[in-house]
Amino acid sequence: MDLDQCPKIPASERNLCPGPIARYSGVVGRTWWIAMLAIALGTTGSTASADYEGVSPGSDNPPPRADEIPPDVLMLTWPGFVMRKEGRSCFFVQTSKPVEVATKKSAGQFELVMRNTDVFLENNYRPLETEYFNTPVTRATVQRKGKNDVVMVFEMRDDVTPTIKQKKGKDGFNYVFVEFDPRP
Repeated sequence: MDLDQCPKIPASERNLCPGPIARYSGVVGRTWWIAMLAIALGTTGSTASADYEGVSPGSDNPPPRADEIPPDVLMLTWPGFVMRKEGRSCFFVQTSKPVEVATKKSAGQFELVMRNTDVFLENNYRPLETEYFNTPVTRATVQRKGKNDVVMVFEMRDDVTPTIKQKKGKDGFNYVFVEFDPRP
């Protein structure tokens, strides 16, 4: 069928027509127009603020739904990752209060155990994928450990031991930093 014939085909049969008319008809066409309208109006369709950059140590950005964090419970409120300018990789865990930590190292894995801690929001269980960064860690994942503890499991590509520090942020939250030296 020649593209010149496409406009002559009834609208109900245009999905059979090869070419641009068929590709932009129906649901695809409506989606395209909605996307163009959103761009013209300056919105992405998201209800989140365009200015929100997530949690980062030293910023004033609170974690999502911070006003719902129970004041009497120790909560992991945000796991994060940043590459430092000097090449060090820094993983951090934001908690609602100072936390007792322990570590465990095994072949291909390093664990940061946080005692008597709950996880605020299911989203905090999502892995931090770092395999494409120059870091000895390919992935870090928050997991429940037993009834009362939470562990951040680091899947390692190099056998190294990180430096661990804990510090209260200016935002009122506590931060546990797990820093790794640059890869050789």
